[in-house]
Amino acid sequence: MSRLLVSVRSGVEARAAAVGGAHVIDVKEPLHGPLGRAEGHVWAEVLAAVAADVPVSVALGELPEWLGPTLPTIGEWDRLSYRKLGLAGAGANWVEDWSRLREALGAGPKWVAVVYADWQAAAAPSPDRVLDAALATDDCVGVLFDTWNKGSARPIDLAWTRIFDRARRAGRFTALAGGVDLTTLDRLATLRPDVIAVRGAACVGGDRLAAVDPARVAELVQRAAEI
Repeated sequence: MSRLLVSVRSGVEARAAAVGGAHVIDVKEPLHGPLGRAEGHVWAEVLAAVAADVPVSVALGELPEWLGPTLPTIGEWDRLSYRKLGLAGAGANWVEDWSRLREALGAGPKWVAVVYADWQAAAAPSPDRVLDAALATDDCVGVLFDTWNKGSARPIDLAWTRIFDRARRAGRFTALAGGVDLTTLDRLATLRPDVIAVRGAACVGGDRLAAVDPARVAELVQRAAEI
């Protein structure tokens, strides 16, 4: 059985996702990119909208956004379960930069490493290199397999079984994202992701910029339970 994560951009959407039965609520702003960081007040709205026992994760954008002289303004870590940061455009020293940033942000939610399936287009590290770095640290508990370009063809296929299995054998949970819908789940069910992460498929008309639809969430929850 896979759990369903739904990305939301407001407290209203968080309530809609919870009504549909989402297991994990993720806070992000899709206008800011595949892992667009939402404003801190949105984090607070979402946390206020869902039950205390529902895990909530936050997207923090891409690593280069954090390499300036000052850190971006973010919300409080209280009650958050996971945080994730993309590595698009991360540069040659990304392992050291990512490690220093995690240290600078301090204790808080566990980290989820992000592998972009279209890593070359994103100028991100390769999947195996990201996984190497994730497995070398104790503060990274999961790996998200996502796409950087949300308008591209779905690049994740069953050839990814090896790297999913590698993460799983190392004790990290796996999350499948990147334009996931019911058809994708039928095609990739044998990857056996622990978490299925969606945005567009949970929204009205399948539009990732539209509102979250509880009925679509419920349908995805039911399908995820069969995997």
